[in-house]
Amino acid sequence: MKPLPSQLLYTIVMVLLASCQKESISTGDLPLMELEDIELIRTPYTIVKVIPLETNENNLLGDFLTVKFSDAAFFIFDENARDAIHTFDRKGNYQGRSVETGEGPGMVANISDFIPTPEGTEILNAQGDQAKIIRFDNSGEIKGNLNLDYYGSSFTKLANGHYVASGSYNLPLVENRLAIMDGHGNTVKTFLPNTHEILPMQEKNFYTANETVFFHEIYNNTTYKVLEESLASQYQFDFGKYSIPERFFEMDWMAGFEMLNQQGFAVISQYWENEEKAFFGVDVQVNGERKNHQVILDKHNMQAGKRIISANDLNAFYHPVGVLDELLVFVAQAPAYLKLEADQLPENSPIVQEGDNPVLLFVEF
Repeated sequence: MKPLPSQLLYTIVMVLLASCQKESISTGDLPLMELEDIELIRTPYTIVKVIPLETNENNLLGDFLTVKFSDAAFFIFDENARDAIHTFDRKGNYQGRSVETGEGPGMVANISDFIPTPEGTEILNAQGDQAKIIRFDNSGEIKGNLNLDYYGSSFTKLANGHYVASGSYNLPLVENRLAIMDGHGNTVKTFLPNTHEILPMQEKNFYTANETVFFHEIYNNTTYKVLEESLASQYQFDFGKYSIPERFFEMDWMAGFEMLNQQGFAVISQYWENEEKAFFGVDVQVNGERKNHQVILDKHNMQAGKRIISANDLNAFYHPVGVLDELLVFVAQAPAYLKLEADQLPENSPIVQEGDNPVLLFVEF
């Protein structure tokens, strides 16, 4: 079964409402967090810096964006338009389209996922039952292709040069939800066997910080760190009454999502760490309303707190995208940014018009 695009499937879920050597998953004493018992943080985020993304007629961005960082630039893919990876320098100045989709020279048929590299950009291209990596240099020219023997829809690169990819719950195309491949595209390790054939989610599963790869997935309340030859469980959530029941995986998918919509459900939508803290975005839907529970764990004392942001409000802090320079980064649509009070913003914050591209908010966490 070919995965549905993440925005389409996520809309369905929310409106109708985890050959190779055996896997090695280390667990140890896994920290368990009960979502409903985590203390609510009532103070707002402190915004340290605002970077507006330059707006012109060729780079207008929507409200469902994948944002990735390099030492010199921000790379943004509009998951609705799906037409290009837009590059901005670290001041928000537009640098152009580094990769475009289409049938012309130097274009790719589709972009399932991408990673910035010092040499340029690497694209995961998944079509039919085949997946390959297309490498671009910094001038936007294609420098080579790498065919994979694993059908991944999300990927990243490990410090040793191997790739790790997730194929989601995509039986029969993938028997395992996670695979590590060498530099020739051959699978050398697999993890997380697919035991149920259910509707897969074509999501972005990975976050890389300081050469450490973090992994999460829908339908799974455990988060992981991907090592060179193993998968290490990091944290686990107890979603209580919003846990997805085991019978969901045996049901017709339409009936299953209708059941989830009636009872309410929770899924992990973001996960990353730095040396001091871990951040988890947990999407909770109840009675048709979706909220993002943003859980921040202090790794020194293992104390957690959370802020709850509603999708129904025009909120600048609804879409976290990562950690950069020890600050939590949000992509905020211009109308949401304009709703912020003056005392919430740092001095000399940029002036933005309602129709402009989003801004990046850097906050303490």
